Amino acid sequence: MSRRPVRSSAFLRASSTAVAAAAVLGAVAFPSAAADADAGAQPALTAQDHAITDVPGMVNGRELGAFTGLGGQRVDASRLIRSESLDKITAAGAQTLASKYHVDLVIDLRTPTQVAAKPDVAIPGAKDVDISMFGADGNYSDDTAMYHDLADKGYVDASDRGPMISAYAQVLQILATHTSGTVLIHCSHGMDRTGTVVDLLDRVLGVDSADILHDYLLSNTQLGVTWATPALLQGTFESDIATKYAGMDSYLSKTIGVTPAEAAALRSRFLVSNDASASAITVDGVTVPLAAASSPAGATVTAPVATLTSGDVHVTTTNAAARSTVDVQGDTAVVTVTAEDGTTTGTYRVTVARPTLTLAAHGTLTPGSTVTVDAGGMTPGAVYEVVVHSTPQVLGHVTAAQDGTVRASVTLPADLTPGAHTLFLTDAAGDAVSDPLALTVTATTTASTTTGATSTGATTTAAVGPSVATGGTVVGGRDDAPWLALGGLGALVLGGLGAFRLRARLRTGR
Repeated sequence: MSRRPVRSSAFLRASSTAVAAAAVLGAVAFPSAAADADAGAQPALTAQDHAITDVPGMVNGRELGAFTGLGGQRVDASRLIRSESLDKITAAGAQTLASKYHVDLVIDLRTPTQVAAKPDVAIPGAKDVDISMFGADGNYSDDTAMYHDLADKGYVDASDRGPMISAYAQVLQILATHTSGTVLIHCSHGMDRTGTVVDLLDRVLGVDSADILHDYLLSNTQLGVTWATPALLQGTFESDIATKYAGMDSYLSKTIGVTPAEAAALRSRFLVSNDASASAITVDGVTVPLAAASSPAGATVTAPVATLTSGDVHVTTTNAAARSTVDVQGDTAVVTVTAEDGTTTGTYRVTVARPTLTLAAHGTLTPGSTVTVDAGGMTPGAVYEVVVHSTPQVLGHVTAAQDGTVRASVTLPADLTPGAHTLFLTDAAGDAVSDPLALTVTATTTASTTTGATSTGATTTAAVGPSVATGGTVVGGRDDAPWLALGGLGALVLGGLGAFRLRARLRTGR
């Protein structure tokens, strides 16, 4: 292909397990190239770069860079692997690609001659597709000339596109329609032809130029060379596209012929959403205000929940592929939404307060009084019991209206002990779902009493015998005044008769 040094077989069989290891191997296999290497030519691997280090015999293997794409979405790294030819991987390495990385399609960009000279080791269960980007001849003595051809080798017009444009179109169509496992795409070194294909794919996905160049130069890092340069990728390949084909967008859509449907399919397959938002959160049917819930203070809602559990909290994510978890701490639920990309998260905090009962206007409450209570924040259509705590006794049932309000008129038990009491609402399980309402019940006054010689009322009454002790009906005492008057009159009459008889005797001398 070019005048680059031929890689030794010992180097090809080595596995790059880290950046430092790759540099050491490069120094052994390519002493002159490694001596010229610098940090710019061999960038360090980052958390976004997914180098493959567990496939024996693969040196320049890595997944797609997990870069930011269109709309802030993230490139799904595991969907595609780029590498050098697979002729040096071991049988165990091939099995790892199948079982761990789920490779089920291999696209080989080499010429037929190169494929025949170094055939790939087969990956179990994977389909192989050969697409020669250079056509029959892929040997170059100059890298710059090769990168000019990588833009449009053989292109005449739309009816005679040549091998290069035809190959790009075929590869991108396959990537847009392959929806099962992972695609592995490679050429000889995994740098030039593979590099421009990944460049075009990343452009469709909205990856910026800096990340594309970084990923391209990582081949130097893994191979321990300095062959890949910005002058080749950006100064030659991309420059030709800009000057000859009116820029990358026009090149992809008009020259290669990527349709809007294919572009959408590529984005759907290779981009994962970073949307970690909730479109709705409810607690036992009560809607949570999302703006308040996402603030540091969180939101407070009123809901008829006896004991808050994660099952009471229902979350709908804006992106269906996102997932949510609910952690309950007392009366507070913390909702965490994790985006499809697996890293972006959103947090919502909701504190649940029980509905509060209010008492309508009333006079003095006594046993047997009727009271009217109101509450809001209940579950529409749910049936609740009104309970007085003392026994406890169910005083009545009430059904919440569609706006979650309830109003109930209930009668206090006639035998309710005077003093402090509470009313509350319970659910079907008998659990309290409202804050208690405090009531003060006073005794019923039926009569006044007389103590000693001092009267406490205009009328004197007395409770007779066992009626007091047994709680029986209180009855009135008798009035002796008329009988006393009649006795006095009798005494006067008898006294008068006696005096008359004594006078008569004196007159007769008796």
